[in-house]
Amino acid sequence: MHAYEQLYRRTTEGIQPGLEVIEALLGALDHPEKKIATIHIAGTNGKGSVAAMIESVLRSSGLKTGLYTSPHLIHFSERYRINGAPIADKRLQRMILAMESFADQVCAEQGLRRATFFELATLMGFHYFAEEHVDIAIIETGMGGRWDATNVIYPLCSVITHIDMDHMEFLGETLREIAGEKAGIIKEGRPVISAPQQPEAEAVLRAHAPDLLLSQEHVSMSMQGGRVKLETTHGSYPPIALPLKGEHQLENLAVAVCALEVISDILQTPFAMKAGLEQVCWPGRFMQLSSTPEVVYDGAHNVAAARALIALLQAYYAGWQIGFVLGFLKDKDMGGYLKTIASQATKIWGVTLYAHRGAQAEEIQQVASALGVEVVPLELTKAWGEAFTWARGAEKRVIVVAGSLHLAEALVEEQLVEASSFAVVG
Repeated sequence: MHAYEQLYRRTTEGIQPGLEVIEALLGALDHPEKKIATIHIAGTNGKGSVAAMIESVLRSSGLKTGLYTSPHLIHFSERYRINGAPIADKRLQRMILAMESFADQVCAEQGLRRATFFELATLMGFHYFAEEHVDIAIIETGMGGRWDATNVIYPLCSVITHIDMDHMEFLGETLREIAGEKAGIIKEGRPVISAPQQPEAEAVLRAHAPDLLLSQEHVSMSMQGGRVKLETTHGSYPPIALPLKGEHQLENLAVAVCALEVISDILQTPFAMKAGLEQVCWPGRFMQLSSTPEVVYDGAHNVAAARALIALLQAYYAGWQIGFVLGFLKDKDMGGYLKTIASQATKIWGVTLYAHRGAQAEEIQQVASALGVEVVPLELTKAWGEAFTWARGAEKRVIVVAGSLHLAEALVEEQLVEASSFAVVG
């Protein structure tokens, strides 16, 4: 794992605003990002789900797709997918070593700071997709948009999912400021599709894109026997059995469908909407890990996502006792998250997250104590064991593992869950 360890060392250098480094590196590589058609996605919540839906439909329609997302669940290779399959491990390791050496040389020659972890990760994505001649690549921002390393493309369209409070130390303390950062991916002359936004966020987006397409104005939905019936300004579709659960996924679905119809018009190509949406695979979102006892994993990592998680739990586990196993990154609003779930929690275990910026179990307990919420601080393996004992102690008890996507990797590393549980191939 030498190549990965070497790349991850760069995470200690933090986040560096500015596009000068990534632009210099892409220029030295003869601009691979200009050799592929792209779709650019930003937003606070739902980016990955929308990207996965769009990719699945495009692939089902016969296009060779690239998908670049972050973070990964289990293995770094998941960030780079062609036609749903992650990049081969050996090829990725070779690419890391080659690109690190290349980037250091270019930066030294041009008098630039060293490339960050995410800049290198993004550089590799563009290089890989161009080398493999994908027809279209769906590119998810890492954080924000304006200064995000992915913001070097001139995409077919820009897509902005729901904007909420997150990463405030980097993006701003108000919704208006955060929306301004997300709006940074908007490009002149290219369509912009947005999820429903709060008024101040929508106003910012409209200032950047007067012709903003709001998904709720173009897509309406109804449920028919557990299937979603879509009516759009383009027409109607047969009822769709969407594999992703939750009301929030219906909002994401509307955004994806709106974007796909725009892309279909641009490319003058009809898409296999029903087939693609019914085959979408996006692990880590309200997925069952065990039935004896019931264990659910959800990557919900901010307050808005926690609200969506609670709504799902009320729908699927009404009347059940809920035990939460929570791990967080330090830059998350742990207090807001705990307040959101506290009234629904019978028991809460806080676990140490061994990741860059990971919070200690005791830090979670301290935040909870200040709110009058009881949290048991433990290492993940011990918390897992206690939670299982608790869940088996009575009927109608469910364990919910949440707070960070990084917990999936931790569960596998601790050999508590099989890696296959988080399979990413659609």
